[in-house]
Order: sequence, then structure tokens, then C-alpha cells
Amino acid sequence: MKALVIVGHGSHLNEDSSLPVYEHAERIRQSGGFDEVVECFWKEEPSMRHVLDTVESEEVCVVPAFISEGYFTQQVIPRELGLDGPVTFKDGKIVRYAGPLGTFEKMADVILERVEDLMRGKELREGRTALVLLGHGTDLNKRSSDVIYLNARRIRERGVYDIVEEAFLDQDPEVGEVVGKVEAENVILIPVFVAEGWHTRETIPEDLGLTGEVTVREDRTIFYGAPVGTHPSMASLIAARARETEHYEVVQNVS
Repeated sequence: MKALVIVGHGSHLNEDSSLPVYEHAERIRQSGGFDEVVECFWKEEPSMRHVLDTVESEEVCVVPAFISEGYFTQQVIPRELGLDGPVTFKDGKIVRYAGPLGTFEKMADVILERVEDLMRGKELREGRTALVLLGHGTDLNKRSSDVIYLNARRIRERGVYDIVEEAFLDQDPEVGEVVGKVEAENVILIPVFVAEGWHTRETIPEDLGLTGEVTVREDRTIFYGAPVGTHPSMASLIAARARETEHYEVVQNVS
């Protein structure tokens, strides 16, 4: 038997924080690719600390529902689940630990699907179109922004848009500056976040003066999308991320 464990951050303050994890888990459950699909969280119940005790399968894949590498994927999750690397033998189970979602090669496809959904039926101005990928960013961990640059490069290489830019909330280049200065008549802004929250609903629209999905200004039109992590195709990405771990080399220590 094989189990998929999806680990989300969760929040006591934002009830929508865990919603994508439950929705994607249900989609994967219905697809029938795993014998068990289990959700758990760091800041909510069910807690990830004891999740492996609730799983009956002998083979378990743990997928962190996080966009980038960082403190939670590198320290918190392995510590709480008792993992010691990509493959851990624990209480008679083989536990494989996948990387975060944003570094997976299929992430660029999900971003473009989110853009396609946003732009369906909307009219572009004549002129250039720029795609801006918005990450949270932090000065505490420089690697947290790497995933934004990685996916921007992947999309840029496809030649779909005239311009592809990176922007952040908590580090440079700051999103307001990027959106205001990019040389394009159409600006598509996509938050590369896991879930809806205070930033996507409140601070970003307020700081940028957005009026909804479409904001028309004198020199440009800004199209503002929902977070990438809420898109239904993220379920397929999570499942693919999990299947990728089946190729991890298994080396069991014999003492």
C-alpha cells in the first residue's frame, strides 16, 4: 500500500490557509493514485507530528505544500516527522520526502494555466504584455526567492510574453515598483503563493490601488490573478511530485 501525506502550513488566523490542501487532497483521492491520502498541518489540526502513526501503508510519500525551500521544508517538517533525509525507515515504513512544489518543473505549467484562466474573455490593450510573478520574499532566507526567479526563467524561455519579471513583498525588487515601471501596456500579476490570505486579498490590492481582477490606468491595464496554489491543477502537480520520489535511491543502514 502507498500513502500520500500532504503537509500544509495552516493558520489559526486565516481559515482559508488550509483550504487548498484539503481541496487538492480530495482531487487526488478521487483520482485513485494512492491507497491513502492524508492532510496535516504545522499550525492547525490535524498536526503533522503524529500523522505517520495514522497511516497504514508501508510506503509513504510526504509532499510539503510549500512553494519554496526554507525553514519549514528544511527544518520544521523533517524534525516533526522524524525524517533524516530523502528516504527514512521509520516504524516499519519507508518514508520518502519530496521537495517543495515551486521547484518542480511542472510549476511553470500551473502558473500559465492560472494566467489562462484569469485572461479568458478579457481584452488586452494594443501593445506589449508583461507577466509579473509575485513572491513573498524575505531577507532572512535568500533561497526563498530562488523559486520565483526559476519559474520566471522557465516561462521567459518559452517566449509566451513580451516581458517576464519577478517582484516581491518583503525584498527587492518591490512589487509596486516593478508593476509601475515595467514597459508594457498590459501587466499580468500572479501571486506565487499557496493560498489566499491577508496579503492577496488586502495588502497587495490596497498598496497597488487595484480595483479587482482588472484595473485600468491611463498608461496600462493591470490584470490581478488568484494565488497559483489554489488552482485545481496543483493537485496533479502534487501527485507528480510524489511519484517522482519513487526513484529515490533506498539505502537501509544495517548495524
